[in-house]
Amino acid sequence: MPYAAGSGVDVTMRPIAEVMGRELGQPVVLDNRGSAGGIVGTQVLAAAAPDGYTIGYGNLVTLAINRAFYTKLPYDPEKDIEPVGLAVSNAYVLIARKDFPASNLEELIAYARKHPGKVVMGSPGVGSAGHLAGELIKSSTGTVMLHAPYKSGAQALGDMVNGQVDIMIDNISGVLQFVQSGRVKPLAVTSLQRASVLPNVPTIDESGIKGFNVVAWGGVVAPAGTPKAVIRKLNAALNSALRDPAVIRANALLSVDAMPSTPAEFSTLIHSEVPKWAESVKRAGVRAD
Repeated sequence: MPYAAGSGVDVTMRPIAEVMGRELGQPVVLDNRGSAGGIVGTQVLAAAAPDGYTIGYGNLVTLAINRAFYTKLPYDPEKDIEPVGLAVSNAYVLIARKDFPASNLEELIAYARKHPGKVVMGSPGVGSAGHLAGELIKSSTGTVMLHAPYKSGAQALGDMVNGQVDIMIDNISGVLQFVQSGRVKPLAVTSLQRASVLPNVPTIDESGIKGFNVVAWGGVVAPAGTPKAVIRKLNAALNSALRDPAVIRANALLSVDAMPSTPAEFSTLIHSEVPKWAESVKRAGVRAD
């Protein structure tokens, strides 16, 4: 798991891993290697023996965004990673500290324009979906906000609760309990449709940035060279887990959609997302050397 324990994707994948373990007849253990926008953990996966005993979580950041954002990566998503199957997708949510003087996106933009460079925007790291989504809001609205990258969304969220971060964009699954408890407040969701667990929170599209649509997706991947028979067995275990009642209940609580697929379908999705995020990085005007 190339993200920290307690992050949205970590919370989402734990029930799935538990059921996959039952299907495979041995535990599937999450080894959290969260750092550098998922690069560290994905590099570990890419270097692992392709025998099916080391698998990983791959998502729009590690498999698509990083290819556009970084000029050099210590792994090649095309050559070093083998898709096993898509698992889940869900929206992100733009949140603010509970005492921030804006309660929706329109008010945030007005405040940022009045106080350029004063709004602190936290993110799970440079080049993360949360970072780039925030940069797209800034470029679309002509606002200037200070980006504060963290090693994980959980760290940024902790500083938001403590008042050191003003806004951030992160997985609904990772911040939902903080929203529900009133420790942070939601301003808008990033998908074109409202989230079922946050029905009163408008979308960014509704709030004035037309066509804005950022949806997280992720699934299981393996090192390149893993035998096809092993990939098929892992894919069957994953898809079975996504149909498990306990996983369905967990997904519903987190507003996560199960996305069972074949390895080929997951590969097609990855390839379709690469040019989309390359354009987003270009529009945002940010890129790492």
